[in-house]
Amino acid sequence: MEKLNSSQLSKAFQVSKVTIRNWIDRGCPHEKSDKGNSFMLSEVIDWHRSRYLKSVQPDEFQKSKATREHFKALLTELEYKERSGELISSQDVKELMFDTARLTRDAILNIPNRLSSLLANQNRDKIHEMLTQELRQSLENLANKFVNRESLENILNESEVKNEASPN
Repeated sequence: MEKLNSSQLSKAFQVSKVTIRNWIDRGCPHEKSDKGNSFMLSEVIDWHRSRYLKSVQPDEFQKSKATREHFKALLTELEYKERSGELISSQDVKELMFDTARLTRDAILNIPNRLSSLLANQNRDKIHEMLTQELRQSLENLANKFVNRESLENILNESEVKNEASPN
């Protein structure tokens, strides 16, 4: 996961840069460099959780506020992962799986159309051999299509374009 600078972290947590500097003074994990401070979002979230959720807070309002801040931080992490492409929506996965199943079904159902005329005058063993070969070839073609990561990404991108084009 890439590192965030102070400005990006303050936007991610929806707090001011002064708050980020205060967090650094209180032990927020960061790395110093010539360009300033850099932060790993997951480390900051863990630090925030341990500091604000596990501390003794007798006041219910303070506890509620800390819980809200924690979940806001988790939501920010999810949004960051989605923007960086590390996380995709379940709807996109469902559509991709539907398309995969449809292509598989179509390839298998097309086998009789391709073989029926060839099988008419064949003996039982030859028919079995031809059907087996055709099934293997169809399934291998499908597997090769979906093993190729670029092909999967293209299908996913096509479904995103369809989603953007369709009125909701």
